[in-house]
Amino acid sequence: MFKVKCILLVMAIIAIGGCGKMDIINEPAPAILQADEVCIIDHVDTRETYRTALKKWFRKQGIKTSVFPEKAADDTCEWTIRYYGRWSWDIVVFLADTQITAYHDGVEAGRVGLVAGQLDTYKWEDGEERIFKLMDMLSGKTDHYVLPESKKKNKQTR
Repeated sequence: MFKVKCILLVMAIIAIGGCGKMDIINEPAPAILQADEVCIIDHVDTRETYRTALKKWFRKQGIKTSVFPEKAADDTCEWTIRYYGRWSWDIVVFLADTQITAYHDGVEAGRVGLVAGQLDTYKWEDGEERIFKLMDMLSGKTDHYVLPESKKKNKQTR
C-alpha cells in the first residue's frame, strides 16, 4: 500500500510540473515591418477576434492587410501570415495555444507561439493583448515572454 501511495505521489508531482510550464517559440522576422502589405490567411477554426487583432496590430504599424481563405498559398503576397489560436477555459476563457508564422515570398521567415501552462502567470491576459505581444516578438520589437537562459540554449540547438 505504501508503494502504491508513493507511485501516485510521484505521478502527481510529474503531472503538476508539466502543467506549470509555458512553451514559447520566438523566431523573429523583423523585415516584416518594411512591408507595404501583409496577407493574412484566415484560419476558420480560430475565433474571428484573432484575425481582427492581427489586422489592428498591422494597422498600428501603418501596414495594409488583406485577408485570404485558408486554402490560399503561402506566397499569395510578398509577406503572408498564417495563424492558429485555441482558447481554453479555467475560471475565464483564455488564449491557451497559439502560433503565428510569417512567410516572405512563400518561404517561412519567422514564427512565434505560446502554449500556456496550467500554472502560467500570463494565463489570463486578454487575447488581443497576447496577440499584440506575439506580433511585437515576431517583428523583433521586443521579447515579452522571456525564457530562462537554460531553455533558450535548448531551443537554439533544435
